Amino acid sequence: MKIPQYNPKIRFIFLGLAILIIIFASGILQIGPKNPISATPSPETSPLYHNFHLLIPALNINAPIVADVDGADQKAYNKALEGGVAQLKGSSKPGEGSNIFIFGHSSFYFWSPGDYKEVFRHLDELQNDDEIIIWYNQKEYKYKISESKVVYPDEVDVIKPTKEEQVSLMTCVPPGTTLKRLIVIGKLE
Repeated sequence: MKIPQYNPKIRFIFLGLAILIIIFASGILQIGPKNPISATPSPETSPLYHNFHLLIPALNINAPIVADVDGADQKAYNKALEGGVAQLKGSSKPGEGSNIFIFGHSSFYFWSPGDYKEVFRHLDELQNDDEIIIWYNQKEYKYKISESKVVYPDEVDVIKPTKEEQVSLMTCVPPGTTLKRLIVIGKLE
């Protein structure tokens, strides 16, 4: 019986395959749509939109909004973000005339549960006048983006009430870090 010879080329092939598997598993290299959660149901026919829901057509974002989430309770907000994006407890709801503060992940551990781990990953691609739609209590509210800014985590003025109704979307940037926060503001149409 002949013993197979060691072939260094095979070692590099296996190493390359292992690296590709790690890259795909960790989400570093994304192939496919920006947001796999597509806006397929029609708001008129789907009960999905009868409660609290976020749509951002420019990014194909379609996510439930979990109401009244305590931003100081990491366990509570991570649990809420498994099922969508979160409306900060104490901020307004649509129709109340002030700041509706909504936050979501730009990235999160691939092994953690939930379908919304990167829901706000491409929030930085939004432009002024892009539309944010919120469904709340069977009513549609439309907002036009007027401003985007990056702030440090301790700059909490972004959560304060406002004199006019607006929606403020927040996520961590750059994705994969918690260094800063991207804030996208939309004014009620």
